Amino acid sequence: MFEADSVTITVLVENQVDMLLPDQASPTGGPTGGPAGGSGGADDHCVSRYGLIEHFDPKRVPPQAENGISFLVEAVRGRHSVRVLFDVGLTGTVLEHNMRVLGVDPASIDHVVISHGHPDHFGGIHRFLDLAGRPIPVATHADAELPRYAVMGDGRTSSVYNAAFRFGEVERSGGVPVLTQDPLDLGCGVHTTGVIPRKVAFEAGAAPAFKPGDPGLYQVSPDGRLRRDEVMDEMGLVIDVRGAGLVVLTGCAHAGVVNTIEQARAVCGPKPVRAVMGGFHLGFPTTPAENVDLTAAAFAELEVATVMPMHCSGLRTHTRLSTDMSANYVQPAVGTVLRFGR
Repeated sequence: MFEADSVTITVLVENQVDMLLPDQASPTGGPTGGPAGGSGGADDHCVSRYGLIEHFDPKRVPPQAENGISFLVEAVRGRHSVRVLFDVGLTGTVLEHNMRVLGVDPASIDHVVISHGHPDHFGGIHRFLDLAGRPIPVATHADAELPRYAVMGDGRTSSVYNAAFRFGEVERSGGVPVLTQDPLDLGCGVHTTGVIPRKVAFEAGAAPAFKPGDPGLYQVSPDGRLRRDEVMDEMGLVIDVRGAGLVVLTGCAHAGVVNTIEQARAVCGPKPVRAVMGGFHLGFPTTPAENVDLTAAAFAELEVATVMPMHCSGLRTHTRLSTDMSANYVQPAVGTVLRFGR
């Protein structure tokens, strides 16, 4: 299985913008392996920011935040490279704006991966495909287009809130749907995870008893049955970086961030986890509070070198990880760029 020599990951869409965040060295140290910022390792500027200077520069325009997520993944192997968009945010408006601000040419993208069929992950797809101006493969799970309903506690209902992600509509916009349950090799060490087995006990969690009309998220199955939406269509992305380890990206981690890491290791082998970033699904009101502590303990056991909780991870998660894993924690913001490998 091929490895990337290096990978650069740019946060295109995220819930927050912060111009005061500084550039920083790798949370696990520079190329010589010493502690971050310490005398044992060089400052490799693993994490760079769209910061104060960029925000105050009248020649530039600041990026925008929204409740969604999108990464640009640029993996290099020798003289070859691949550019992948992992998720496309909630709206095409913000995605287009941030791509322009951050100097990303939509036509340069080789592949799109949509983690699952929720609007804060697929919402920008049609605008992106229009900007790209050519057919681009869009990998996702076949169940991502099945009708979804949200029933709120006050009686409101959002009907078929994923209607814009019908695969026929994606094709009409210029996308080429690639529907697979299996891991997909995108080149230069970049892989989708495929379907993520739910083995970790605290992440698997028994679903509430199904009773139509109760508040919650629902999906219509291929055979026309209404079922609780457990987001079984979710997949992640993993980049296998030579000499560094695995860089794991999650959309919302409905399947569990630890389960996602384990599936990434099943795809690429039991290698060190250089980084995990994305939505950790720990900020949802229905997620047990103790899952934050259990997740932090699992990260420590797995010796995850860099953690960047984003999007739906929740304040408790940021508080816990920034305190107890301060040497490993990276605060997210639009325009953050992370580099791994040489």
